[in-house]
Amino acid sequence: MSSKSASGDGARAWRALFELLQSQKPWLAERLAAFDLTINLGHALHVLAENGETTMSAFAAAMFVDASNATGLVDRLVRRGLVERKASEQDRRAKVVRLTAAGKRLDRRVEALMCSEAPPPLARLSAHDQRALSELLERAVALAAED
Repeated sequence: MSSKSASGDGARAWRALFELLQSQKPWLAERLAAFDLTINLGHALHVLAENGETTMSAFAAAMFVDASNATGLVDRLVRRGLVERKASEQDRRAKVVRLTAAGKRLDRRVEALMCSEAPPPLARLSAHDQRALSELLERAVALAAED
């Protein structure tokens, strides 16, 4: 197989994965709504759980949003008692944020629900296809972690 063909197939797979993810936003939003979270707030909670204590600028970068959007997300999570924000001990001009104990508990509950079932299109695949897809995606995730 030529590298051009492999690259074309990789781009085709990426497009299909992207389209699948986009099509499942209503499914995702419905599950997050059970926790009174929007997709953006759910993502913010997950990013903070993954990164631990982080600066606001690093949080904004991880969320791929500008500083004002990051501040708005954090403000909403702070009001709910899920996140705390304080001045950095290294640089008083910088603010750091981290999940509270309640935020960590909610993140675990959200993750448990999100990983408890597949969205409908994946659930309709055969068990064999689900296993093959899982294995391929897990290999791609491992390769991404190497980068």
